[in-house]
Amino acid sequence: MKKIYLGLAIAGLLTGCVTTDPTAAKPQKSPTDNQIFDAQLTQFRNNSGNSDVWHKDADRINGLGDIGSSKDTAFDDEGSARIRFVAATDDFTAEPGLTQEIQGLEANTDYEFSLYYSDKKGPESITDLVFGATTDSGQSLAKKSVHASELIEAPMGAVKTAFRQTSVSFNTGANTSVKVFAKIHISDPSKIDKNGDIGKQTEVRVDEFKLIKK
Repeated sequence: MKKIYLGLAIAGLLTGCVTTDPTAAKPQKSPTDNQIFDAQLTQFRNNSGNSDVWHKDADRINGLGDIGSSKDTAFDDEGSARIRFVAATDDFTAEPGLTQEIQGLEANTDYEFSLYYSDKKGPESITDLVFGATTDSGQSLAKKSVHASELIEAPMGAVKTAFRQTSVSFNTGANTSVKVFAKIHISDPSKIDKNGDIGKQTEVRVDEFKLIKK
């Protein structure tokens, strides 16, 4: 009889641990959560620059830029994305960069998109960062161009202080999904020394992405 009671007690406890909520295994984000996946690019780094959430808009073979992982980081564990050109024959009018599609946003709502940007080439750098958000169909919601010289007083990274924060705001309008992007623009290709190290002359790094409701 004791065995029967013990079995019933255990069964009751196990029943209390089971949930029938189909959403329980898929945590939901609150409106204040960062909506970017792999925001610190640590998975991007661990996967040698490959990602299921970040799309690389670049084509090294055809001279349209190169995107790889870097151990440099603004905060916490190592990981960032290095964006650059690599050859004298590259098309320096191309704008290589990263994009990520974000779903589940609130329509007609203000959001802020920010990231940390590192360009060690100083005030004479020919590289600009261009970042922002578009609709799924490509219509611009926000677009901002910034040079490293404009971020001298901006918040800096804790690990690598060359990383400086920049941000842009937008309203989702009727959209509940958007694409955020960060890419580079070469402001004056004529200043590139074609006999020098093209990568060093053009490269920058991006890290610590954030998309939050304002």
